[in-house]
Amino acid sequence: MSGLVAFTGPPDRKLLYRLAQRLSHRGDVFDSFATQSSSAAVLEWEDQPKIGARQTGIFQCDAAKFDSAKDHLEGKRPIALAGFSFNEKLHSDFRSWKQLRGSYAVCVANGEGVVVARDMTGCQSLYYGAMTDSQGQKRWLVASEPKAITSELSFRKTLRPASLAQYLAFSFVPAQFTMLEEVFEVEAGTAVELSSNSDPKVTRVFDFESQEYSSGTNDPACQKSRDWVAETKQCIERAVAERLVESEPVVFLSGGLDSSLIAAEVARQSSQPIRTFALHFGAKYTNELPFARQVAERIGSKHEEILIRPKAFLPNLRQMVWHLDEPIGDPITQPNYELASKVSSLGRFVFNGEGGDPLFGGPKNIPMMLAHWYGGIDRPKNFREQAYLASYRRAYEEWSRLLTPDFRLSISESADLEGPLIPFFQTQRPRSFLNKLMAINIRLKGANLILPKVDRMLAAHGLTPLSPLFDDQLTLLSFAMPPTMKLRNGVEKVVLKEAFKGDLPRDIIERPKSGMRVPVHFWFQKDLRRYARKILCKRSIKQTGIFEYERVKQLLDYSTEEGPGRYGLRLWMLLTFEIWRRIVIEGESV
Repeated sequence: MSGLVAFTGPPDRKLLYRLAQRLSHRGDVFDSFATQSSSAAVLEWEDQPKIGARQTGIFQCDAAKFDSAKDHLEGKRPIALAGFSFNEKLHSDFRSWKQLRGSYAVCVANGEGVVVARDMTGCQSLYYGAMTDSQGQKRWLVASEPKAITSELSFRKTLRPASLAQYLAFSFVPAQFTMLEEVFEVEAGTAVELSSNSDPKVTRVFDFESQEYSSGTNDPACQKSRDWVAETKQCIERAVAERLVESEPVVFLSGGLDSSLIAAEVARQSSQPIRTFALHFGAKYTNELPFARQVAERIGSKHEEILIRPKAFLPNLRQMVWHLDEPIGDPITQPNYELASKVSSLGRFVFNGEGGDPLFGGPKNIPMMLAHWYGGIDRPKNFREQAYLASYRRAYEEWSRLLTPDFRLSISESADLEGPLIPFFQTQRPRSFLNKLMAINIRLKGANLILPKVDRMLAAHGLTPLSPLFDDQLTLLSFAMPPTMKLRNGVEKVVLKEAFKGDLPRDIIERPKSGMRVPVHFWFQKDLRRYARKILCKRSIKQTGIFEYERVKQLLDYSTEEGPGRYGLRLWMLLTFEIWRRIVIEGESV
């Protein structure tokens, strides 16, 4: 695990180490640099094995010709990289970074401040925010997690109303915004130029959508000659090989297709025994344990099943939310946190199957395609955006009931909820509607929910997640292939199933996706009932003035006038947000 902190303005060693200390769970300060206009530090665990050609540190590179270039540092510019890159050479001109491969957050001094960037799919997170120092000077602070920024005493912590509505609809805050007005996220595949004297300038570096399968040079006749199945398997083999270290590999194995094929490939390539771990919530709840066991037996892994129960994890819930740092309304976060704790003594890296849905499948695609094709003639404006929001099945239809009238005044449904999706549906590239959905799943859900959740929960225990299915080359390949290789005759992930049908049990290949179903619906009726009512009590809700207590009580009582709803999921989202608000905005101790 590693991390990155930086700031613009005059060097301040105390500030640099304060920022780094707040991310000490990601490692100690490994390297740092200071120029006249910026400073940065990289964090790393002392015994971190090496992945890729470049991993975690400060590198001196040939000076780029920036428009406002200063501080050439004798012809060199320092680049701070956290994570890992498979490139032997790094160049300090961010416009050349589209050739950079790996899982990284990167920062380069550019003369007037810094340029920071995030890898193509967003495997590494990066945030920035402005503060005023003791001399009255404006500084931009940069960090792998928001807590390093928000913990500065002069930093304002103001809730952004639109972000709360987005959180209730998506279960995460999309695009460059966060739950706080003055903290921003570097979007996946983009670079941000930060200077104390100007506003941030954002540039998209990685544009995988431009690789989309099309007529012309990639005409159908030529495309038919390509073996997409073989290319996909080779790409996944390479992605695993590049991330494999000389130690006993650990894989989170759910029993679904994605984690199963990664486990099979890791086992095939590793010279060491492989360890696999599966979650479950007790015999009375739906689980995928039999499928995980089939895979473990097939690949010969040492397999363990970890039971997650509220009674055991409740004492750790506030700590989990603190590490999460941005409220994410996915109940799998706490089980991920508990599982990471169980395996933290086995090494520094954990493989997972994240990425298969955003790149090759996903439960929203088929209903969205049907709505797109057969939705009727008299469809309202932005009907696709509305259908996509509804497909999350979070609280899109609930947010206006939950929020108080005063709080709702600051929110525009069309601008704040539909707005982040409009560019994806209206863009000319990608052209394929399926690929438009894939782009949303990668740039929004992948980069703002899936990858930050996995990164933060593992980083809490000194672990680095390895997500070969979010590999940048595999992403480009996914968009280069015909859409029918991803979805055909109602079957998703066609190319993955074809590529690994000889490596996995038939049940894994042929069964439909079920997903990890966390039984929060039942937990809030029993195990979590008392705790939820304490946190979401009438006095606290009324005093805060954000939520309508009457509606919250209906959810707590599992009794709404509209009939049965997804009570457990919505209560988990409310509970996570309220714990986060008390810790981050109110300053309660963890």
